[in-house]
Amino acid sequence: MSAENKVSDFITSLFRGVRSDHLKHFRFALEEWHELQPLLGDVARFRVVVDTNVVLGDLLWLCKKRKNEEAKTSLLEVIEAETIEAYAPPALIKEVEEKLPYVSKKRKVDIEKLQAQWETYKTKLTIQEPEPASVKSLQQGVDPDDAFFISLAEDISAHGVVSKDHHIGMMGGNWITVECVTSLRNYSRAISVNMSIKVSGVALTGVAIESIRHVVLGIKTLAAAISRAPDWVKIALVAGSLFVALHPGARAKAIQWVKSAITGIKDVTPYIAEHIAEAAVLSEKHGTEAKVHLEKAMTQLDRNREG
Repeated sequence: MSAENKVSDFITSLFRGVRSDHLKHFRFALEEWHELQPLLGDVARFRVVVDTNVVLGDLLWLCKKRKNEEAKTSLLEVIEAETIEAYAPPALIKEVEEKLPYVSKKRKVDIEKLQAQWETYKTKLTIQEPEPASVKSLQQGVDPDDAFFISLAEDISAHGVVSKDHHIGMMGGNWITVECVTSLRNYSRAISVNMSIKVSGVALTGVAIESIRHVVLGIKTLAAAISRAPDWVKIALVAGSLFVALHPGARAKAIQWVKSAITGIKDVTPYIAEHIAEAAVLSEKHGTEAKVHLEKAMTQLDRNREG
């Protein structure tokens, strides 16, 4: 294997374990640390109402088809990533609990297992009662049961109702399909890797050339000393160096400390530079993938929201 491929494989392996639910930590960091905004960019988030048929489908998959106990449905994954804020009317609770015995019998799934999954699942939903007057006016439509969901979506200014029922659109609501949720899941996974690299300080995006020059001066004093260090130490050094580059006040103090701690080293190892470049490429790749998936989802999420 060539040296270039080794670097690529190593960088990829570093971020292979990044999960979509890491996004909630990045969201918190952006809220608490506004200085990171220019480097990290925005992370999309949407408010939706979830229909009963989607929840029942998820419960069946969790109880009957799931092979890995840690696996999640697409909807649960985007909820835990906080890409979606999921709401439901109290009518959903009633419908699910009424239909579980029937689903259990028809699909030959243990009722206790379904109920246990449901107890966990419903904690992921925010339950809110829609305006009665709005519900009443919508109940004259094709499917009166859908009135609760469409009305709630209007009340909370949601992007729409996630459903397998096309009647949502026929009654004036914005119908969001499960395929749209899958696109948001793929977006969450890709942007999580992209953000993880940026947060680690490895990506070059947004770092000025002048700042990089100062960083290289600091790395030169450490190069020989870290040449035998484990790979994760080298990456940590790069992360720390680029982090310092974003904060001029801390940069001078840190570089001075490095120079005084280790002296007599003249050459900078190319190994670190290779990791920086490869990480930047990986970050850009996942950033592009995230954009594609988000644009696909937005074709449904943006309907009926002009102005």
